[in-house]
Amino acid sequence: HMSLVSKVKKRSVTKYKSWFHSFAQGSKISFLQESLRQAQVTNDYLMALLIQGRAPHQNPLTTFGKKYFSQSDEDGILLEILRRIGIESGTCVEIGCGDGLENNTLILLAQGWKSVWIDAAPLAIDPECNPKNLAHIQAFVNRENASELVQRGLTKLEASEFEVLSIDVDGNDGYLAEAILSRGARPSVLIMETNEVIPPPIDFCQPYSPEYVWDKTKNSGWSLQSLAKLLEQFGYSCLGCNLQTGVNAFFVRNDFRQFFPEVRTSLSALYVGRSIHPYKYKDHRTSVDPGLISAIVRNAGPK
Repeated sequence: HMSLVSKVKKRSVTKYKSWFHSFAQGSKISFLQESLRQAQVTNDYLMALLIQGRAPHQNPLTTFGKKYFSQSDEDGILLEILRRIGIESGTCVEIGCGDGLENNTLILLAQGWKSVWIDAAPLAIDPECNPKNLAHIQAFVNRENASELVQRGLTKLEASEFEVLSIDVDGNDGYLAEAILSRGARPSVLIMETNEVIPPPIDFCQPYSPEYVWDKTKNSGWSLQSLAKLLEQFGYSCLGCNLQTGVNAFFVRNDFRQFFPEVRTSLSALYVGRSIHPYKYKDHRTSVDPGLISAIVRNAGPK
């Protein structure tokens, strides 16, 4: 209990500096807005502390979660899946790679995989720092161009197929997966962003819009039930969601499902639900910077 009190006290001192600043300025509107924001921050932080100490999830695969370069614990789960199915290297594709400092496939690129990264935003590193292993395509992705953009990236890397597909675009994720798989692609592993608020067996997928940009609400994306139903048509089984946020769902091609005998088949048992990951409010001074990632990517290659 003393540890928890100490953490909350430290967080309050750090986070409420801007609150005191607004108060000193004498602006009632700024004061009230900052008060509301800090209340939300504190609530999220306390939720993160609670999540860190809660009982283990019934899906044992979540225990392999570990953060290297992903937003939370996706890295560890992905590496364990690949270890079990016996894939040590290959090509991966990530749609929604962000600025390249934090995503699901950076860990694979660092270990020598060839990586196709696609995002509407520019990278924080030189996209040409390792052209043999990294193909970055800056483009807004929708159902109409998804497959063509992936193929363009593969061509740049002189690769004909890919083993891992990660999609995180805050909305049209399922539509992009459908477009790519419909063209015949069959990666071994898929990581799909899901709407973690909506539990099985509820079907939910937002109406398709080729220009959709996330509006910061939860009236978007695909529920786990809808994603599993879609991917089942292409021969994939769900292995669960990451524990710390519940936002990322992992799927494996059915011919590899035998390597996960302890993972239950019920989506209700695999669903994690809404949570706040404990890294959200960590000191940003510990975050990786472009210099570090540039060095890692430049040195990436076959081991």
